[in-house]
Amino acid sequence: MIVKITRIRFKLKPDSINFMEKMGLLVIIVVAIVGTGIGLSFYGNHIVFEDLKTETGTISLGKELRIPYEITGDSEMGIYAVEIIDYGDGIVVDAKILDPFNSLIESEQITEQRFEEKFSITDQGTYQLVLETNTQEDIQVFGVIGPEPDPGKKSIGFISLYILIVGLIGMSVVAIYAIKNRRKRSV
Repeated sequence: MIVKITRIRFKLKPDSINFMEKMGLLVIIVVAIVGTGIGLSFYGNHIVFEDLKTETGTISLGKELRIPYEITGDSEMGIYAVEIIDYGDGIVVDAKILDPFNSLIESEQITEQRFEEKFSITDQGTYQLVLETNTQEDIQVFGVIGPEPDPGKKSIGFISLYILIVGLIGMSVVAIYAIKNRRKRSV
């Protein structure tokens, strides 16, 4: 099977009657590229988060949030993330990862609004992300736990970013070209 690829040439002459039509076509192409980038970005985020367990809750002194996740695959690394929704100065959240035998394998004191870290998966079973604090006031937190997404799933996010950048550069080039040619037409 022979595939013949032809070059599409746009001769955008300012004096041409079809100049605005061709500019409109270029704008539509660039908008389609940007739309594809945005769509891939949403799809990439969906794919990355489909294997992760997320939960939002309130913690305070004596009140913790436990997020269990059953890891059954051949993953070697897990990931957990914490976002302190009611973030303020002096707020400290303790994040602990417990393995299937309830042994502590990871512990962090979180003093920033967003935090992400990896942990080693040694056995299959239920791993738990435990969030707690030593303050009396209620703190809204968002926690995520699960196996680390594979590189193929992560690459969709990078590809969408590159497509968005190409589309935005294309928009800039089309806008500059249109402005230059309008000036030539008006002279």
